[in-house]
Amino acid sequence: MIISLIAAMSEDRVIGRAGKLPWSIPADLARFKSITMGHALLMGRKTFESIGHPLPGRTTVVLSRTLAEVEGCLVARSLTEAISTAQDFEEVFVCGGEALFSEALPFCQRIYLTVVHGSYPGDVHFPEIPESFLELQREERPDTRPPLSYLVFERVERIEPGADAEELRQKGAEAMRRELYFLARRCFELSLALEPDADAGSDLAFCLAKSGGDPQAALQLAEESLASQPTNTHCLLNLAKIEIFLGDKEMGLATLRKGVQFGGGQEFLAELARVGVRVPPPIKSLPRNHLLNKYLGIMLHRIGVR
Repeated sequence: MIISLIAAMSEDRVIGRAGKLPWSIPADLARFKSITMGHALLMGRKTFESIGHPLPGRTTVVLSRTLAEVEGCLVARSLTEAISTAQDFEEVFVCGGEALFSEALPFCQRIYLTVVHGSYPGDVHFPEIPESFLELQREERPDTRPPLSYLVFERVERIEPGADAEELRQKGAEAMRRELYFLARRCFELSLALEPDADAGSDLAFCLAKSGGDPQAALQLAEESLASQPTNTHCLLNLAKIEIFLGDKEMGLATLRKGVQFGGGQEFLAELARVGVRVPPPIKSLPRNHLLNKYLGIMLHRIGVR
């Protein structure tokens, strides 16, 4: 489970006034919806009352010491209980208010923050972000009114002095499993500085691609890692995922098939199923989009041959 904070604040850290947002920004509400859809939301009673109802497509957990139940929501008495209640979700979003943000900050791994440019009066503020969080992503939206900046921060845990390469690789693998790609990047970079390793280089390439790094640099690093061990199925799987992530689906599928030939197992088959394996065209000598291939494909599909 990843515990994340999500909030919108002004340049002077205001997030609310008299139980309401100090602004009305449809673009930011749409971003909030797209990020949190399908996940769990943790919020205090006052924040829930300011919204007025459970948000569709998400599980809402309301923290309250007094409410017995809330229609359409789960109720928890503490942050620990709320996290336990939502433990089956891949990502849990803490979305207010001020006291809950401050309490959850030591436990969270990610912060999705919208900065609303300008100064607004308010009585609720977002806490200062500790130095252990690094900015992972920034998107400027000068076209909105008011202008916005979308920021994503990720906690980068302190690497103890004297950590060996294997320990760093294990720490990086655990961070990857939890989708904390920026932390994983640091671990793999440090491990590679101590000793070369094809798997670590391949994992670093994948984390670069997933965390907003230079995509071409990620692809090159993945290819170099594979070149050092051409039959390494771990490197083949990462390279295929990067190729697909960068939009080269055909190349990614070819790399996945090569991995299967070299003994790659369930992970390769699962990725092939996820991406979708295209059936060869009926007339292989003609382009896939040729009219004959299109019509023959439709006819064969209708009679159950394809």
